[in-house]
Order: sequence, then C-alpha cells, then structure tokens
Amino acid sequence: MYRLFFGLLLFLLLLIIKSPLFRGTRIDASYGAMIMAIGIFSIGVFPQLHIPLVLPSYLIDAVLFFIWLFLIFSFMKAALRGVFRKRYLTHPVQSFAVGTWVAATSILCLVLFHQFPFLQPVIFTVALLNTGLWTFYMVLCLKSYKVILSAKYYTRIHGIVFLSTVSTQSLVILFNTLFQTPVLQLLSRFVIAGGLFLYFLNLVLVIIRFQRFRRGDILDGWKNTNCIIHGAMSISGIAAIVSGAFTREVILVMWIWAALLFFIIESIELWRMAARLQAYSLHEAIGRYHVSQWARNFTFGTFYMFTIHIDFTHAPAPFVMVQQMIAQSGIPVLILLLLAECMLFFKDSLPWSESRDHVKQRA
Repeated sequence: MYRLFFGLLLFLLLLIIKSPLFRGTRIDASYGAMIMAIGIFSIGVFPQLHIPLVLPSYLIDAVLFFIWLFLIFSFMKAALRGVFRKRYLTHPVQSFAVGTWVAATSILCLVLFHQFPFLQPVIFTVALLNTGLWTFYMVLCLKSYKVILSAKYYTRIHGIVFLSTVSTQSLVILFNTLFQTPVLQLLSRFVIAGGLFLYFLNLVLVIIRFQRFRRGDILDGWKNTNCIIHGAMSISGIAAIVSGAFTREVILVMWIWAALLFFIIESIELWRMAARLQAYSLHEAIGRYHVSQWARNFTFGTFYMFTIHIDFTHAPAPFVMVQQMIAQSGIPVLILLLLAECMLFFKDSLPWSESRDHVKQRA
C-alpha cells in the first residue's frame, strides 16, 4: 500500500513536470489559487472524513509544496528577466491577483503546520516573509484603487479585487493558529476590520460595475472570480472565529451576509451555466479549463469551514438545521468540485492535448 501511494506521488509529480504549465510557458499570477483551493480542502474536508488519510495527506502536502516552490522560482525568473512588473503589476485590476500569492502561502503554512507542528519556527519565518509580501501587495492595491477611482475604470472590475480582503484575513488565521496571545487578538481585531473595509470598498466597485451589466453579458461577461464576493466574507468570518477578536453576534451577522451572497452568486452561476449550455457545445460551455476556476473550490471550502465552525448555540433553530445540512452535504459537493477541476486541469494541460491539437493541424 505504501509503495502504491508513493508511486502515485511520483506519477503526479511527473504529470506536473511534463505539463506545459511547468515547461517554460507564462505563468498566470492567479495560479496561487490552485494551492488555496487544494489546501483549504486538505484543512477543512480531510478532518471531517474520519478515516485514516495520513499518507494521502502527506502526498497532497508534498505536491502543494512543490507547486508553491515552482511558482516562487517562476516569479523570480520573471523578475530577473525584467518582465515581472509588466506581467503582474501594471494592470489596475489584474494586479489584484498577486493576492493569491499571499493567501496561497498562508494556506500552505497552515497545511504544513497541521501535519508538522514541530516545524513551527520555520513556518513562522515564512509567515513573516509573507507579511512582507502582503505589505508590498497592500501598496500595490492602493495604487490600483487610485487608478480605478481616478480613471473610473469600472467596466473591468470583477471579484478578483476581493483578494485584497482574502489575503489580509489569511494572515490573521495563520498567525492566530501559530500563536495565541491577548496582544495578537487585539491586533487581529484591527486587521480584520481593515480587511472588511477593503471588502466593502470592493463591493461598491462591483456594484458600480454591475449597473452597466446587461442580460446578454451573462455568457462571457460574468467572471469565475465573482464567487470571491462571498468567499471573502467567509474567510473574514473564519478569521474572526480563530482569533476570537469579535463577538458571537458579529460573527453571526458575517455568516448571514456570506450565506445570502453565496445563494445569490451561485444562483447566477447556475443561470450562466444554463445559458452557456444553450448557446455553446458542452465542451465550450463547461469543459474548458481556466485558472480562475480554482477560486470556486476555494470559496466553497471557506464557506463550508465557516459554517461548521460557527457557534449557533443561541441562534434560532433554523440556523442549526442549515448548519447540519451543510455539514452533511458539503463534503461530497467539495469532493466532486475538486475532482471536476482536477480533471479539467489535466485534460487541458497534459501533453495528450497537445498531441490531439497536432493531429488536427496535420489533418
């Protein structure tokens, strides 16, 4: 059995290395979302399965760590070539994708800490470096907000801007998992509040954008990243729970907000899927891979974690019923979403797709 799992690990690494993603092609800034999605699954879902998954967990940890290292080296390579700023920092909206680097590093640290708590000093060092990256990212966000507001650059706004909140709250969760001190709790209250301020600023920008949204735009104008609108509030709620920085009543309001937006956003997603299935072929409608799709796995995972960890002791009975329903049905949904996304990823990026395209060109 052990040979089987180690063989599977080597096979996955071989697939990753052989895929075009890891063969010198341009790396999208949002690829940190892959680590975020798989990492939140490892933290939130695996412990709920109640079956021995130690070795598979190590396998996932190793794969996430290697992907994270590769992304770091890829971005360093872009910096050495002098194309880093042009690729990742100049666009006032797409530059928010840098937030996935911060959140992915935080999630990876949490995954490793759960598996290897004796590595706390090393993980703390990485967390400090990640805080430096977050500081740089906040400066970048402020510059982007200035450009968006001054130039009224609203037509390109979508859920990616909420990564400013996600990255901020991910650091709160990380440090409060590593340490528990009253000073940290007080500091967390201010940081979470700052993340919520960014959340509502982003919400205003998105509302302005949606005022110009037309019914026909649902086919191609609605972005995968819009699910971060509810995911950002979910991770804010998790940060509030982990840090203990807010009262139960405040956290309940945050959950209600996240739940309502989850229902609204995902209803629009279902409408969009139905519209695309009518307008396009099955492959064109829902069978194409895009890196931004990992955001859905991440946001579903954060809402699930937020729901199962919130205390509904003094809440009305319907809240407890909803919590139990999500706790029971959430796991298979998250597993199916992850399997579907992994299938799309490997179908799109592995060499057989290149071979198929090559055959079509020759024909």
